[in-house]
This record gives sequence, structure tokens and C-alpha cells, in this order.
Amino acid sequence: MFSSQRHLKRRTPAQGIDRREYIGHLVDEYYTTTNVEAQEQVTANLANFAYDPINWPHLHAADALDVFVASLETPNQNLQLHGIAALCNICLDNKVSEFLRDQLDIVIGLFLRTDHTEIVIHSLALFYQLLNAGLVEKTQLLTPAVLKCVQEWRLKSQDKRQIIRRLIHHLQQVQVVKRFTQKDLEEFAKFTGDYNYIHSKDVPVEQRRVHGALLNAVVAGIIGSKLPGPGTVVLEQSFKFLKPCRIEQETVVTVRLINARKISTVEYDCRQNDEVVFAGNAKLLTQSQSSKTNES
Repeated sequence: MFSSQRHLKRRTPAQGIDRREYIGHLVDEYYTTTNVEAQEQVTANLANFAYDPINWPHLHAADALDVFVASLETPNQNLQLHGIAALCNICLDNKVSEFLRDQLDIVIGLFLRTDHTEIVIHSLALFYQLLNAGLVEKTQLLTPAVLKCVQEWRLKSQDKRQIIRRLIHHLQQVQVVKRFTQKDLEEFAKFTGDYNYIHSKDVPVEQRRVHGALLNAVVAGIIGSKLPGPGTVVLEQSFKFLKPCRIEQETVVTVRLINARKISTVEYDCRQNDEVVFAGNAKLLTQSQSSKTNES
């Protein structure tokens, strides 16, 4: 349950200190104590405070965000867990999302090196919330190294919680919605020279087809800019056109990362009215691998 100011006032003893002051004392104790157990207790308390939005201004005022990030860089897994849990709790606050954009390297670094399942879960939940709220770009967060790590955890994790499956599934796919127009078809025909009449105004709108190569180009755009992202090279591709794709209809294009190894694999499809009109898969050389190839 979230709190109200009235509720907090009622719970504070007459001679007690208020919430803001108490949080400030906790932050001071984190930096002044030399006792690791005391630091663990402090970060656990601060992480609990981060759960309730009414405490967020107090955490800001006390610079508790710096404590959360500092704890990620310690070798102590309890401190790391408390820090990432706190950031996961508070990340949707606008000020925190701005702060986190500058600290993403630290957060990602912890995710890549940890072997602690709960830290992984909180990291994935943090990534999910940031991406789902549009607070960070996928290309900024889902680097080839992160995607590879997500894939490895998916394969080895024995955790059957549904939330874990959903988080990993979300992080390993990109979905865009397109609505192709006659102008799109004409521009594409002009560029490629494909003036087949089935794409032209000579055919009734309800029978007019979007160029198959245009659908594949949209998929290529996602692969090259979002998942896996810049630097990706397509090595091999296989696809089928299952039904005509019509203009002026919502077209949902989805690319899913199946594995993120030396040679990555993606599957993709385009749907109209929940029916698959185009589907395929591709083998890819990701940025780190393609750069090595270019250097050799």
C-alpha cells in the first residue's frame, strides 16, 4: 500500500524525526560507517523507501540515488541487490530516469557480470520498465552484449516465474506498426524500378498489394537500427509471403532475437488483422563480430 502525508504524520511519534530527515540520516550512515552489515541494513531500508512514491522527493533530497549506484559498484552482492532493487522501484520517476540515462553503463555492467539470480531479475525488470515507458532507446540499452547475456540466462535459468519469461521475451523482440500508403508504393517503385501493376492504382485498393521487398526492407531497418542494432550484417535469409499485404491497413512488424551467439538468429513476421502475411528468419553477424571480420 502506498502512503499519504496524513498517514505518515499519524505514524510519526510526537518527539520523532520526520521521514525526510530519517532518510538523510541513512544516507549519511552509508558513507560514514565502516561496518558492511550496517551498510547492508541502510541500503535495505532505502530500497524499501523507494517502493512508495511518497518517499521519492525525500530520496532525491538526500542524494540516495548516488548510494544506490555506488552500491552497484561494490563487490558485495547484498549491496548490489539492494541498489538495483531500489532503482527498479523508483525508475519511473522522471528525475530518476534522467539520472539513470547517465548511469546506464554501471547498471549494464552489473547485469553482465553478476551470477546472482535476483540481481538479474531486478535488472531485467528495470530494463523492461525503462523501455516500456519509452525512457531510454532500445539501441542504448540492448547492446549485443546485453542481448547475448539475456539469451544465456534464458537458456540456463531454472526460474519458472512467468514474469521472468515475459521480461526476457519483451527484451528480445522489437515491434513496429506501419500503415503503407499508395505514395509509399510509388516511391518504392521509383527507387527499385518495380512498376508491376499489382502495386498501382490500376488495381482496386482492396486488391492492391504492398511490394514484398518493401516489407523485407522494413524488417531490415529494424535489424540494422534496433535489434540487434547498428553494425549488424545479414548473412543468410529465408522468408515466405503467405498472404497479400494491403495498403491503408495497420501492419504489425515484429522481429524476435532467437539467439545471440557468434552468429545471431532472428525470426520475424508481418501481420494484418492478426494474420501473418510475411514471415521469415535470418542469420546475422553482429557488430563485434562484423568489426573483426572487417579488420582481418
